[in-house]
Amino acid sequence: MKKNLFICLLMGVMAMLSISCDDDVSAADVPAPVTNTFQQMFPGATAKWEKEPNGQLKAEFYADYHEMEAWFQKDGTWVMTQKDLNVSELPQTVLNYLAQNHPGVEINDADWVETPTGKYYRVELDRESKKDIVLTFTEQGELKK
Repeated sequence: MKKNLFICLLMGVMAMLSISCDDDVSAADVPAPVTNTFQQMFPGATAKWEKEPNGQLKAEFYADYHEMEAWFQKDGTWVMTQKDLNVSELPQTVLNYLAQNHPGVEINDADWVETPTGKYYRVELDRESKKDIVLTFTEQGELKK
């Protein structure tokens, strides 16, 4: 009885692990239009690909000494690029705003985001036992409302 229970639990865990890996996509399975757009936008970069729940393909890669992610539609249409930033790369206006309005709050994540309709900074603030705050700033470093 214990052996059967152990085998069932083991099979369940293996099934869960295989489901969680289903979003990875091999480079060979990325549609040619997506690969072409990616290579045009990020020459020389090598990506790890994932399929997002909405059907888009996400490339994770390094470029310009930064971790980056780019999303594409299956037809190769670029959706968005996100570049991880060091806090020191944020504009001084953003740092001033955070120091004045959120003193002592730790910056959990800072990104530069580009979309077909615009560019902006996104900053996530860690508030320990409370929900994190996500703020967006214009290219000039002004808070977007």
